[in-house]
Amino acid sequence: MSRREALTDPTTLPGRLVEIDGLTTHVVVQGSGPPVLLLAALGSNWFDLDQLTDELVGRFTVIRYDRPGYGASESLPRDRFPTLRDEIDRMAGVLDSVGIADPVLIAAHSLSSLYAEAFARDRPERTAAVMMIDGTFVMFPWRILPTAFRVRNCHRAVRVVDALRLPQLMGPAVHDSVLPTPPGGFTAVQQFWTRAVFTTTTMLRATLVENAAFPSVNADLVVLRRERPAVDAAVTVVAALAEAGGWRRFWRWRQEKFAEMLGGVFEEISPANHFVVTQHPAAMGLMITRLARRAGLLDPGA
Repeated sequence: MSRREALTDPTTLPGRLVEIDGLTTHVVVQGSGPPVLLLAALGSNWFDLDQLTDELVGRFTVIRYDRPGYGASESLPRDRFPTLRDEIDRMAGVLDSVGIADPVLIAAHSLSSLYAEAFARDRPERTAAVMMIDGTFVMFPWRILPTAFRVRNCHRAVRVVDALRLPQLMGPAVHDSVLPTPPGGFTAVQQFWTRAVFTTTTMLRATLVENAAFPSVNADLVVLRRERPAVDAAVTVVAALAEAGGWRRFWRWRQEKFAEMLGGVFEEISPANHFVVTQHPAAMGLMITRLARRAGLLDPGA
C-alpha cells in the first residue's frame, strides 16, 4: 500500500492507487460525460479541487491525480526530480489507467500549466482543449544553479523542518491560510485530508523539489515549443486579477501574452486570488464548460 498506508486509512481514500512509471499514483475519477483532466497547482492536492470537481461532475468525467509526493501518491526517490517528459508520460499513464482514450480537456492551475502545454504539444491526438488557470508563463527563461544542487538543498531543508516538527505544529494552518476559503467553507472531508497530508514532511518535500526543478522543466518546454510550434487544441487562458493596482495591469498583460502565444482565448475573473479554483469554483466551472462547447466536446445547448 505505502504512502503511510494511504494516509492511515485506505478504506476512506477516494479513487484508486495505480502504478505509473514504477510509482504508486493516486487517481480519482468522478462523473460521466466528456473527459476533463484537472491538474493541481504547486503544493496542491486532489482534495483542493473538490469544489471545482463538484461543479463539473454533472456534465463531465473528471479525472484528478496526485503528482509524486503529493496527496496519496508515492514520492520520487531522493536521486530523482520532476522532469517535463516524465510528467507528460505520467498524464498519459493516468488516462490509460482509467480507460480514457478519447481526447481530453485539460484544466491546469498555476505551475501545472507547463505540463498541460507540453502534453498538448507532444500528444495532440489526446488533447481536445486546454485551459490555463492563472498559468505560469515565463517570458524570459533563466537557470542559475544546477537542478541537482537545488534539489539536494531541498532535502537538507526538509530534514531541519522535520527535526523541528513544524509540519505537525503548523502544516494544516499554513494550508488554510494560503488557500482562500471556498464558498461554504472547507468540508469535513477536506479538513481530514489536509491534516493527513500536511502534518508530514512528504508533501513539503514534494513541493520544494518541484519548485527547485521548475527552471529545468521550463527550459525543456522552451525546446518543445521549437520542436512542436503549434498547439492544435482549443485554448483558454484565464487570469485571476486583483481588484485594482499596478500588479493587476501587469498580470493581465502577461496572461494576455500567454494566450497570444498559444493562439487561445483570454478570459479574466476579478477580484480573485491566485487560488481562484478554490475561491470561485462555480465561475471556473462555467468557463470550462464554455471551452468544452467551443472544442466540440459538448453540444452548444448542453
